Amino acid sequence: ASPAPAASQPAPTVAKAAPAPAARPQPAVVAAAPRPASTATPGKPDWRNYGPLQVDWANWQPMGGSMVAPTLNSQGESLYLAVNCSARKLNATSQAGQWKSWDDPQADFEQQLVTDLCKSRGS
Repeated sequence: ASPAPAASQPAPTVAKAAPAPAARPQPAVVAAAPRPASTATPGKPDWRNYGPLQVDWANWQPMGGSMVAPTLNSQGESLYLAVNCSARKLNATSQAGQWKSWDDPQADFEQQLVTDLCKSRGS
């Protein structure tokens, strides 16, 4: 058996990456869409309709400077929607679970969603 490391050795430190510029915020780079931990009461989703999207409003979670929520598209398929309030940009996952690019809200429902979320978060 190998000896245990001495208790006096400091734990290795992990360098923190510089934050992404506000104009190009990025969620964590992952192979598939992350599943943020829910702080909502289990079984109590708060589905809100925004155009063709249904957003689980009770399950917004912070991730990489953005807020991410489970969402259903018009075909009932699951995806994640991310909103960055400081940049006023939207992002979503593809059917394969990959994040797409950050875009300005275009449609009225996208602008309303960003406005509603950012006002509710005080940003």
